Amino acid sequence: HDTKTELRTAYICQRENSFYIDTVKSFRDRRYEYKGLTKMWSGKLKEAEKEENAGAAKDAKSFVVLYESLQLAHKCILNSFYGYVMRRGARWFSMEMAGVVTHKGGDIIRVARKLVERIGIPLELDTDGIWCCLPQSFPDGIEFKLKGEKKPFVVSYPCSMLNAQTHHDCINPQYHTLVNEEKQEYTVHSECSILFELDGPYKAMILPASQEEGKMLKKRYAVFNFDGSLAELKGFELKRRGELQLIKVFQERVFKRFLDGENLEECYQSVADVANHWLDVLDNKGVDLEDEELVALISESSNMSKTMEEYEGRKSMAITTAKRIAEFLGADMIANKGLNCTYIVSRTPEGAPVTERAIPVEIFKADKETQEA
Repeated sequence: HDTKTELRTAYICQRENSFYIDTVKSFRDRRYEYKGLTKMWSGKLKEAEKEENAGAAKDAKSFVVLYESLQLAHKCILNSFYGYVMRRGARWFSMEMAGVVTHKGGDIIRVARKLVERIGIPLELDTDGIWCCLPQSFPDGIEFKLKGEKKPFVVSYPCSMLNAQTHHDCINPQYHTLVNEEKQEYTVHSECSILFELDGPYKAMILPASQEEGKMLKKRYAVFNFDGSLAELKGFELKRRGELQLIKVFQERVFKRFLDGENLEECYQSVADVANHWLDVLDNKGVDLEDEELVALISESSNMSKTMEEYEGRKSMAITTAKRIAEFLGADMIANKGLNCTYIVSRTPEGAPVTERAIPVEIFKADKETQEA
């Protein structure tokens, strides 16, 4: 099929009723508030650990978890605003706004990449960020000592560098703010609320290679903290619900091995030890494992949010599993919503659709006569 690209210009004016931008700003400001509290309690946690005050450390840790969870929740909500805007049927639907956001976001990341390439190595580009490797000698935080202040004012140099470029390219010189509703009077000023934030530094970032030449894998990476813990994971089965347990367990064991060894050869050897173990499990069909452990490894799961009647006419492995559970344990077992279906996909009958080859794991827990019935 032919693809046609059109260049269009769109204007989105919210001067009279800035409900959307006000909502986004309030969520953003509240997130900054929670991020500030997370930083404050992280400092208190370090102080308590230095003083070996177990009670204070426990309290500080609980507050760090609380505020970190709240700022992440606000981040998720903020990220959903764009998707909501371009959803047909949404109360605030605006394809023009969605197009402008996507276009401008892409421009900002492309400019950031060019800037980073002059200093270090860009590793992964996302719609809202850039992962990069900067030289160790490159300045990170610059401290300013202020009169009358005990703590220095710290400015992130990489952020300031990127923000200066963004401010130059994206500033709105005619932003209107309502000051008198009766007379409809506005103040006009320059506005640019697009800011880069710095995460890290991290110990390592693992990106899988593509199986095809010239094709790049997107949004698949694992990032590690200096203590060896996983800081961020994206695109892997380990993070998804319902994936094959065998793959999840393998990934959980193999990821941490990428930090082993003093050189690449030792690192690969450590990774290969884990890979060989799980290849042996596949080759000998789990002969050394207990039946329950093997079933858990080769099973998948899926939740059914509706009742069986609402799925009438549809086909899926979860629906087949639910029907077989009903035959096996009775129709009462699948009467309600929220049924969790755990199943194994059988190799036989060969040629049959995969949706018809799902077998509930409950069958393997039954006695021999029931299984063969």
